[in-house]
Amino acid sequence: MSPPARVPWFARLLLAELSAFAVWAFLVNRVVIQWPDSRGKSLTIAALCVVLGVLAAASASRARGVHWLRVWCALLVLFSVGELRRIGLRHAYGAVTTEASLWQPVTTWQLAVRHSSLALPALDQERVRVLHVSDVHVSDSMPASYVEKTGRMMKDLAPDLIVLTGDYVSRAERVPAFERWLGQLPKARLGAYAVLGNHEYWAGAADAVRGALARAGVEVVSGRCARVPNVALAVCGTDEPWGVGLGDSPRPERGVVLALSHTPDNVYSLAERGADLVFAGHTHGGQMRLPFLGAIIVPSRFGRRFDEGHFAVGHTQLFVSAGVGADSPALRLWCQPELVVVDLFGSPQSRAGAD
Repeated sequence: MSPPARVPWFARLLLAELSAFAVWAFLVNRVVIQWPDSRGKSLTIAALCVVLGVLAAASASRARGVHWLRVWCALLVLFSVGELRRIGLRHAYGAVTTEASLWQPVTTWQLAVRHSSLALPALDQERVRVLHVSDVHVSDSMPASYVEKTGRMMKDLAPDLIVLTGDYVSRAERVPAFERWLGQLPKARLGAYAVLGNHEYWAGAADAVRGALARAGVEVVSGRCARVPNVALAVCGTDEPWGVGLGDSPRPERGVVLALSHTPDNVYSLAERGADLVFAGHTHGGQMRLPFLGAIIVPSRFGRRFDEGHFAVGHTQLFVSAGVGADSPALRLWCQPELVVVDLFGSPQSRAGAD
């Protein structure tokens, strides 16, 4: 049998580097990105990039026969299978996402509003407008003009109900600034509810943030459900995996159940509990997206499956916000910050029954 034809060096290098990128993306998205923010975390991400890239280049330059080709191709096939599964699931979930303009890459302070509407037969109101705010990340780098713009836009939206899903600060000393930020929340007729995010726990600021929310009239529902007065609606919250979860709390007996979770990773367990809607953040939409490819790094054990947007997971509607702020670094590329507005409409039959 004649020996296999030698693969050109540039083809070997391309295959090797693509397989290295696949390994890097898997390790960063599924493992490293979940670590608490630190210099070590940033260095690990950079070091993995350099080490895997160098190893790939070295293996490509020394490759003989088909051994390394099989390794690289196997890694790329595994990565591709995962990507195809992700694409298939997003299609099945009817994912609706938005992309920033190709010609305006820096979107750090270009706050947008994403609107959705849902008909919910169990709702006994003609309309309930929900304003979802996530990942504010109040910091010194956030311009005062942006804070004022955010407050103006929230008031103009005239929400009936406000939900906040964590990561308000990344450092404990920023809690007073966050409390001032809370002063611009509009008064919603059905109230405001919140859970905490990973950064509140990592910064040791969970209790201080709960106090700030309470003083602003925002009810923290971490680990429990609260019945919204004067409407067939309950709000439940979980801080898992960083804090208290819902445990064995039963689903409220009637009406619509709206669940708050900082991370979209809890959507499957919340769907099993019968949540009608889940509001989440945490992903920042990737914060730095690439045209046509989307987010590269997403802090989720499901990778890029729920990066941002609206998904129908069974009978549960999931809304993942790209967030309002940005942190570490305070830069967004092709990924606009956003306020999420969902108008919930009750059916004529439910309203007649309520009358």
